Amino acid sequence: MGYAQPVITQQMVIAELIKAGINRDIAADLSFRYYHNELTYKDIEYLKENFDIKLKHLEDKLSNIKDDLDSKIDTVENNLNIKIDIVRNELKSDIAFISNEISLVRKDMEINKIELKKDISNLEKNNKWIFSLTFALWLTILGGFIALILK
Repeated sequence: MGYAQPVITQQMVIAELIKAGINRDIAADLSFRYYHNELTYKDIEYLKENFDIKLKHLEDKLSNIKDDLDSKIDTVENNLNIKIDIVRNELKSDIAFISNEISLVRKDMEINKIELKKDISNLEKNNKWIFSLTFALWLTILGGFIALILK
């Protein structure tokens, strides 16, 4: 028992030749000769040349498409590199600006620290002065009480 062979009709051959880009009349003639085993060497050469030409056109189109895609990819890559450089430069300028701001804040903090030390020093002097006056006043009052008691 053998496998069933697919049945290829003359219409199927015509349809395939037309799909391959061969003129309908030529496709009909070639399919008739193929179907009746009457294809000549010239017919096969014609088909080969026709398919080679079609293949060459297809290869050229693919090559053109590849070149177009390569140039588009290069353009996009260059645009992205430019944008990356712009963002990098913006970040550098922002970092420099923030660094300057931090330096200003540090200088302000140093100035405030010095002023605060002066204020604390003045406060200590005032506290010593007030303590001395309070002590002198207390001694005076104590001396007054002692004088009253001894009198």
